[in-house]
Amino acid sequence: MNGENQPSPSAAEARAALEATSQWQAQTRRAIAESTVAPRLIWWGIVWVAMFLYAQFHSGPNRLGWAFIVTGLAGAILLRFFYPTPVKRKSDWRQAAFWLAIFAYAAVLLVVVEPWSLLQNLSAPDRTMLDHKLTAYFSIVPMFAFVLFGLWIGRFLVWIGLVETALILLGYNFLPGYFYLWMAVTGGGTLTLSGIFIRKFWK
Repeated sequence: MNGENQPSPSAAEARAALEATSQWQAQTRRAIAESTVAPRLIWWGIVWVAMFLYAQFHSGPNRLGWAFIVTGLAGAILLRFFYPTPVKRKSDWRQAAFWLAIFAYAAVLLVVVEPWSLLQNLSAPDRTMLDHKLTAYFSIVPMFAFVLFGLWIGRFLVWIGLVETALILLGYNFLPGYFYLWMAVTGGGTLTLSGIFIRKFWK
């Protein structure tokens, strides 16, 4: 009964709430632009390009995949200490926890599915197809995070996640012979351009 008698917000109150939300989003975008998010995106874009170009043109088992990932992680950590930012923000640990949670759950789902149990006695084409599946899976996971993050921060990140997910699926389904090259150009390019855009336009 009490809820039914509560007056609805006036137009002025609704506008004030929208303005407060817009100001919060602008402040958050500015804080992100002044942090190490943009250089990290650029760095990961470079690592992504190098990793997938190696996978495309290297003949034989891809044994350096984890080396690229470790190099990417090490560089991302070092950027936090050596890249100049105005203020070390308390929210840094939340960003780290966010990405850790995303990839931890992705790994848990992979453990449940156990795709490596299918690796036994596979033909070369089937092994390649499974490698493409796992690559597409772990490439779509960060795009999912972009969409979630963009719902609060801005539509730009949402569109990045959606468009890149579509590009990954397009390459996986229609360009199997050039899948890694496609991932290097589209994925690495998307991350690099995103970092440049955030650094330039979110300040």
